[in-house]
Amino acid sequence: MRRLSKELYPTVRDETFFESCGMGDLIATCYGGRNRLVAMEFTKAAMSGCPRTFDNLEADLLRGQKLQGVLTSNEVQEILEQRGWESKYPLFTTVNRIVTGQFPPSDIVNFREVANRLTVHEEDELSGRGLTGGAAAA
Repeated sequence: MRRLSKELYPTVRDETFFESCGMGDLIATCYGGRNRLVAMEFTKAAMSGCPRTFDNLEADLLRGQKLQGVLTSNEVQEILEQRGWESKYPLFTTVNRIVTGQFPPSDIVNFREVANRLTVHEEDELSGRGLTGGAAAA
């Protein structure tokens, strides 16, 4: 996150990431935030063969609060795609492909390899243009 922030905003100070608004917020979010809770239930449902949508989980679990992670992931991915940075940030790319239903949650453990794998939709697009095989793998 720090590397992406500095790449987009070169004047950002490293110290900011280690203050309570940076590291403290990240730790709190990872251990007890609503995005973690919903992501955990999303993964459990997907792994049990009964997938649920984030909208459905948000309504059931958050009592009126809203998720921010899915929206943020989509916005970050849009920036990465526009700048051609998907391979520079494989974790962000893999997370986005999971939250958008393109890849299963289990792919997170191999995010470096998974981020470079084409989605079914991308393969179909390349196939429709006659660019399958070597071009799709490149």
